[in-house]
Amino acid sequence: MMIASSATFSVKFSQQRYACVLDPTLALSRYGLLLVKQLGTVMDIWLGREFWNIIDNTRFYLDHPELLLLPMATGSGPLNRQPYILQDMLQALQQWEQMGKQTTLTDLKLFRIGERPEESFLPRGMGTEIIWYYESLARCLEAQASKEFDSSEVLTSAFRDTVALAAAIGSPFILTHQFPTATAETLPPGICMALTSWQIPCQAVTLQDEMATLERNYLRQIFVQAGLAKFLWAGLHLTVLHLLAPAASQSGSLPAHHQEYQSPKNKDFAKFPNAETNLWKGSQGFWYQL
Repeated sequence: MMIASSATFSVKFSQQRYACVLDPTLALSRYGLLLVKQLGTVMDIWLGREFWNIIDNTRFYLDHPELLLLPMATGSGPLNRQPYILQDMLQALQQWEQMGKQTTLTDLKLFRIGERPEESFLPRGMGTEIIWYYESLARCLEAQASKEFDSSEVLTSAFRDTVALAAAIGSPFILTHQFPTATAETLPPGICMALTSWQIPCQAVTLQDEMATLERNYLRQIFVQAGLAKFLWAGLHLTVLHLLAPAASQSGSLPAHHQEYQSPKNKDFAKFPNAETNLWKGSQGFWYQL
């Protein structure tokens, strides 16, 4: 009886479909779109709102790709020493632009939270109140970052949206990456550097950590199932980022009068988040190389 029970649990666990939020810089990397297409066969993939704003304005960013370079990589940063990264980004933008003409979010199994319910693509069973919750998290994160947050920097806004989205949907992890130079210098992914500058510490999990080893092996099995091993062999340094946001989780139950989505034009909506709300208090990140 005990053996049968354990076997049943194992089957259910292996059939669980993971969800992850994709780092916008990974989506705009050399293998970004191809990675999305194949990973979408085994996982539910989410991309933040600012990423879709970039894709909706592909022509502009093809003329101004420098706006999509990591802010923390200016000067002596790794991007300036790796000019091929810019070429990869241009190619990725063109691929995403072409994809938009040929397929849909539904086909790629890509989920998003838009500014309105009709602009969103949510999993079956997820209510539109998630839009209000996401908006609150994004606003609070920007408020906490205060002077360190520059909304004029496109990737800064994209990182904010990615992190807020992960917290809103309770995503198991954010899938990001490290540039080759950053890997050699043991620098964290750009999104982790952004979090640290926003007063959310990010800690690298050691290779010897047993829990990370278990999860790494499990995710590798999923990646092998999706045919993604070749990306790792090709030099893509995939990295897993876990976000712990206890205050945001505790605030996950919306007040009764906010159970349905309300337009930002509604004056009650504008009260959230208020000055006393800190949904990111005590938050921290943990990352490891896949």
